[in-house]
Amino acid sequence: MSTQPSDRLLRIVVVAAESGSFSAAAKQLGIGQPAVSHAVAAVEGWLGLKLFDRSHVGAGATAQGEGLIGRLTASFNAIDALMVASRDVADTRPVTLSVSTSLATYWLAPRLPEFERAHPNVPLRVITTDSDDGVGRDDADLWIPLGPVTDPQLQSVDFCIEKLIPVATPALAVSIGDGAGPGALLAQPLLHLEERYSPRYDWRRWFAHFGIDMPVELPGVRSNDYSLILHAALAGHGLALGWSHIVGALLSDGSLVAVGPAVETGSTFPLLHRADRPLSTGAAALYAWLLAEVKT
Repeated sequence: MSTQPSDRLLRIVVVAAESGSFSAAAKQLGIGQPAVSHAVAAVEGWLGLKLFDRSHVGAGATAQGEGLIGRLTASFNAIDALMVASRDVADTRPVTLSVSTSLATYWLAPRLPEFERAHPNVPLRVITTDSDDGVGRDDADLWIPLGPVTDPQLQSVDFCIEKLIPVATPALAVSIGDGAGPGALLAQPLLHLEERYSPRYDWRRWFAHFGIDMPVELPGVRSNDYSLILHAALAGHGLALGWSHIVGALLSDGSLVAVGPAVETGSTFPLLHRADRPLSTGAAALYAWLLAEVKT
C-alpha cells in the first residue's frame, strides 16, 4: 500500500485488537473475516510492523502493536467525543413542529407543560398553518398535516385515525333531546368548514354515511378557519363536526358534548419528517412524545 491507511482500516485494526480475534471483529463490524485479515495486512504492510500474533485460537497484539493500537484507540475516542459534543451543540437549536391552528390550540397547547417537564433541555418552536403547501419544504423538523401527504422524501407514521363527532354545548344538546337519530340534526344550526386547499370530511358526507340526503344549502356559520368553527360551537351558535383528537379535551371537561354518533373515515393524520435527514436528539424526543401522548 503506497498511501497512508484510511481511518476505516485503522478502526478495523482497533476492533480486531479489542475483540481478540479476526472472526469476532468481523462479526462485530458486520463484514467478512477475509476483509478484517486484509485490513490488518494492509496496515502492517504500510507500517512495516507486525501488529498481531496469529494463532488458531485468536489474534493477540504484539508489543509494538499494543503501543500503536493504544494510541489509535485514544485518538478515535477523542474524535468520537468531539463528534458527540458537536452534535449536542447542534441540538440546542429549537425543534420546530408544524401543525394546524386548531391542533395547536386545542390538543397541543394544553399538553406543552408535560413535554417541557419531560424534556426541559429541548427548546420547542411551534408554527401553525392551515395549508399543507409547506409540508417537507419549510424549516420544520416535524409536520402533522391536515391529511395524507404523498411524498417519497418524507417518512410517515400514523399519528391518529380520522374520527368525527357531532358536538354542541350542553345547553344546545338539550334542545335536540336524548336518543334523537342523525336526521334530527338537520333541524339544528350547523357550523360549516369551507376548506380552501383540499376536501375535508363535512356535514354532507356525515349525513350520507347514515343514508341521509342533505339539502343543497343549509343555514349556519361558514368559515375556512376550523378554530373559528369551534369557537362558534363553544359559544352555542351551532353544531360542529369535531375531529376526536382535537375536541377530546373539550368533551372531557364538559365544554362540549356529543350529539350524534361518531364516524371513522378510514383515513389517518400522519406525523412526518424528512427521510434524508436524521432527526436531532430533541426532534426524536418530540417525535416519540407525540406518538405516546396521542394515545392517552
